[in-house]
Amino acid sequence: MALAGRLLHFGMGLSATHIRDAARHDRLLLLVAMAHTLLTLLGAASEASGLDRTLKANTVKKRTHSLYRQGLYWYHCIPTMREECLRRLVDAFDRIVRGHAFFSHFFEAK
Repeated sequence: MALAGRLLHFGMGLSATHIRDAARHDRLLLLVAMAHTLLTLLGAASEASGLDRTLKANTVKKRTHSLYRQGLYWYHCIPTMREECLRRLVDAFDRIVRGHAFFSHFFEAK
């Protein structure tokens, strides 16, 4: 399946867009892929910090929401989060992003 077909399959809505410039289209897809990956890493940070326990019943031992869905939830919660929870989440996110090969190079300060 072609990349555009896969993105449409996963709900990216490319059939509703009309971008003539192929380079602009590619930049947009790169940004979408980066955003999706960062949200997934934020979900992994919620599991690493223990915040994922608030998203599931206490009797469940395995993940009930995908890492992407958890990341999306916590991203929306950031403005109203308590300071200590936000600090745990951001510290775990920082550790995970620094350990990720692409993003550690991409965000490297010079």
